[in-house]
Amino acid sequence: MLEKFRPLQAGVEYEQPEAAEVSKCQVEIDRGRTHSGWKVVGSSGQMLRRFLDTNGNNLVDQWRYFQNGVEVYRDIDGNHNGKVDQSRWLNTGGSRWGLDSNEDGRIDSWKRISAEETSRVAVEALMRRDAGLLQTVLITAQDTRMLGIEAKLEKSLLAAVADPARQLAKIRAMAAGTRWIRFDCSQPGLIPADSGKATGDLEVYESTLAIVDAGGNSGLVQIGELVKVGQAWKLTSIPSPLVGDTVQVTAGGLLLQPAAPSIAVATPGASPRMQKLLDQLRELDGAAPAVNATGAAVSRYHARRSDVLSGLSQTAATSSERDQWGRQLIDNLTALVQSGAWPDALGRLAAEEIRLRKVNPKAPLVPFVIYRHLLARYSRSVRIATEQAAQAKAQQVWLADLERFIATYPKAEDTPEAAWQLGTAHEFAARVDDAKTWYSKLARQYARTPAGERAAGALVRLDLKGKPLVVTGRSLANTTVRSDAYRGKVLLVVYWATWCKPCTEELPALQALYAEYRARGFEIMGVNLDLDRTPVPAYISSHRITWATLHEAGGLDSRLARQLGILSLPTMVLIDRRGTVVSSETTLADLKTELPKLLGTTTTGTAP
Repeated sequence: MLEKFRPLQAGVEYEQPEAAEVSKCQVEIDRGRTHSGWKVVGSSGQMLRRFLDTNGNNLVDQWRYFQNGVEVYRDIDGNHNGKVDQSRWLNTGGSRWGLDSNEDGRIDSWKRISAEETSRVAVEALMRRDAGLLQTVLITAQDTRMLGIEAKLEKSLLAAVADPARQLAKIRAMAAGTRWIRFDCSQPGLIPADSGKATGDLEVYESTLAIVDAGGNSGLVQIGELVKVGQAWKLTSIPSPLVGDTVQVTAGGLLLQPAAPSIAVATPGASPRMQKLLDQLRELDGAAPAVNATGAAVSRYHARRSDVLSGLSQTAATSSERDQWGRQLIDNLTALVQSGAWPDALGRLAAEEIRLRKVNPKAPLVPFVIYRHLLARYSRSVRIATEQAAQAKAQQVWLADLERFIATYPKAEDTPEAAWQLGTAHEFAARVDDAKTWYSKLARQYARTPAGERAAGALVRLDLKGKPLVVTGRSLANTTVRSDAYRGKVLLVVYWATWCKPCTEELPALQALYAEYRARGFEIMGVNLDLDRTPVPAYISSHRITWATLHEAGGLDSRLARQLGILSLPTMVLIDRRGTVVSSETTLADLKTELPKLLGTTTTGTAP
């Protein structure tokens, strides 16, 4: 039952016992008022599978799969002909309800699917180059009729999603192993029926993105506009990865465009000059250069867009609006320097700093631009430095710039982060005393900032040897796990993430040590630092990780990471039987030497 029956749809995360645990599982009769069948129960009493006959014909018509005792997926034979025609994701597995009308094992349409899950299906379709899967989340003529979309708008919508196979072929392939991480968007909007676009209200997301992981590097996929059709969300355009120089997200969508070309999208209180600039920005954001655009075309685009943002930052009526547009310009120029997308971006950033210093040297925007300018200069100098001496010089200038910035602007919003950069740079260079100096200053003067909390944790980590450490949190199985519950055993606390390549590379050797020494009292507790838990269960299952794993959202900025100011992954802390830290920077080589010493020949009881 555990091996033969598997979810019909790919990518389902469900509990699959290790081979050694299968013999401890039990098959039991499952009988109720409306069903009969079997259930598979794990060695700890948790539900693993249920196979049910719900219409009394002595044939299984529901195959149910569980994760941590909770049902996450169900295949259904709704017409009782022996073939699956529905697939449902449930509870922590999601909310999708897919229909397979021709019973060929592929979802043809969605009875229910959330906006988040629609973005996930779209990413999966791009990854597989699967036009059929993509079609299931694209708006159709049936959808437009159901919504009562106005004829001219309907024609535009259907044209935008026509022939998905041809459109997919024009999109650059995504990197192998790319995984959907999460959905990113602003709040949904409501287009009222009296707008003339449809006979009823339309619930719409404007410019949505999917955040993906490609071998440890984060990326973006432009999902675009989504509209709710019944209990399903549909795309009004073909999704596309944002790669290379394509750094701008297309704003709006067909549904959220003005009802007629003659009607401008006015901003309340905007002057004619301001409105003109806003319209120009909207046009530019809707015409970002293609992936294969020439360097000259990309430069012209970024130059024009920067001109418009600069104009907005100087034309806006209020100081808060000028500050807002100024920050957008500065952040955009900084990103362009760091990505190398536009060679002139650094010069434009320098010019903006000069301009702001002249306008009002005491304005908060001045330290904001100065910090990003020095950050951009450092990024560029490191990228072009080919020799070790040049790299060392770039680092030296960077540290001096940071110290000068902190001294000049002790109360600026970026000062805590600048101090953190100084501390970490010294720690990576093995100048531990200098690192402690900056961490101490940061933790004392900026205690309530995220950087201050990380610095306090880093001080604890650097002084851990010979002291007790308690790490506690919720596991992926939603239970509380505490490191001091392992007292009497030698414990290794491993901070890791699915995107961390060294973590994956070292995992087989770590598992071998675990298998060798566990019977003598060696235990491991994992602390996962992915931004969210979505990719973690599948990773743990595929890599057969058997020790407890803690997780809290936030990644390297989560409470679990801040507790010790974790800088890099993997970080491994070795704790002896008394709960005292042996080393806070343990390596695999250290483990091979230390474990025999710490464990001796004594065999202890089972792990907690």
